Order: sequence, then C-alpha cells, then structure tokens
Amino acid sequence: MYLLYLDESGNENDPNDRYFVLAGVALFERQTFFLTRDIEAIQEKHFPNHQPIPFHASEIRSGRKMWRQVEPEKRAQVLDDLSSAIMLSPARGRILFAAAVEKTRDLYGENAVARATEEVCKRFDLLLQRRFQRDDDRQRGLIIFSQGRFDARAKIWVKDFHRRGTQWGAINNLADIPYFAPMHESRLLQAADLVSHATWLLYERRDPRLFHTLLPAFDAADGNIHGLVHVRATEAVCDCPACIGPRGPSPWLGGGPTES
Repeated sequence: MYLLYLDESGNENDPNDRYFVLAGVALFERQTFFLTRDIEAIQEKHFPNHQPIPFHASEIRSGRKMWRQVEPEKRAQVLDDLSSAIMLSPARGRILFAAAVEKTRDLYGENAVARATEEVCKRFDLLLQRRFQRDDDRQRGLIIFSQGRFDARAKIWVKDFHRRGTQWGAINNLADIPYFAPMHESRLLQAADLVSHATWLLYERRDPRLFHTLLPAFDAADGNIHGLVHVRATEAVCDCPACIGPRGPSPWLGGGPTES
C-alpha cells in the first residue's frame, strides 16, 4: 500500500494570495518508519534533548513563533535537512504530488480546494494504475490529510471521486475514505507541509529555493511530470515546471537536479 500525506499552503479565500496549493508525499508503507526516523534525527541534530518540535515550513522560513529565537542560518539548514531527508528516501517508494491552483473569480474558496483535491487524487490513482500495468505491481492507496478547515468536506469529495469518478475518469485504487491527523503529531505530514510550502513559494513568489531540490521526486514518466499540475487562470503559454513538459528545463528554476 502507498500512503499519501497531504497538506495545503496559501489561503483559498484571501485575495492577496494568487494560489492555493495542495501537495505532499506518497510513501510505500514500509518506508514510513524510515522517513519518520530521519526527520526525528533532524530534531536531535539541531535541538538535542528538546521536547518534540513540529517542523512547520512557513514558520521556519519566516522566523515565526518559536523560530523567532533561531538564527536565520540555522533555520535555513533545518529546511535543507528536511528536503534532504525526503530526497534520500528510496525513489521507488517515495513520490511527490502537488496541485497549484491559480485562483479566479469562479475558482476560489472551496471550489479551489475541491479542484486541487480532485487533481491530486486522480494523479495518485494514475500512479498506482501505471505501477500495475507496467510492473504488475498491484498496490492500493490511502490518503492522509493534515487536519484543518476542510476535514468533513474533503471526506465527501474524495468519497465522491471514488464512487462517481473525476472529470478525467474513475478512481479505482484507493482503499478507503481519507483520514485526517494533526500536522504537529505526524512527521510525515510535516514532510508534506514542506512540499506544499515549497510549491506555494514557487508559484506565488517565483521563489524556487526549496522547490528546486524536490522537483526530481515528483511523479514522472515518458518525459512528463505527472505529479505536478498548474491549474491556470488563462490559456496563456506557461513555462513553469508543470507546464513546460518535454520542451526543456523550466526557466523558473534556472536548471536543476535530476533523478533516474
């Protein structure tokens, strides 16, 4: 089974945010222990003998709450270490997904969240389908959301996608309705939070510093990145990493790492 941990970034109702992002990390069930262990080791490295510290990427980056007392260089190192822990997980059992929804007059608020949820659910399902068709590797998927404003509605949305399908077709490989957990209690939801915040920074602020390292881990096949989607407000040509496809490296990143 693959477990997909998801968190959100951006405010779906705030007109000051152009984007709402839903993103996270899918892990093969036997890898969850190891990534959790590696993130715990980051706390021990930087804050030994300290009570558990939730790694919330936006708070770390901007120096909010407890991070106000931590020097910027150490905060940057914590974010780099979290990115490295994700990337050092075995690639076959660790895949990233993200939907960056550009808000419009019609696509905002709950509609933006529902669209992002539909995009990510379908892409996760397609990964599982591709694993079965290409590798005869039959796996089911389970989605775990960070507990937040959309718990009850997300359950209904995903259940509805599972029963009736999405605008792109049926979802066949999810084992159950989604589950929800507090982000501060799950190191894997904290990893999802990092992916979500990195994606939001890229699209909202054109800041690739966190995203650049993570890009090679997004689900990809046949020269296309399937795990990352940009829901655009217009039909204008876009050269972001999700839209550029096989045309080449995205100028948003200035070149970057690759993963075989």
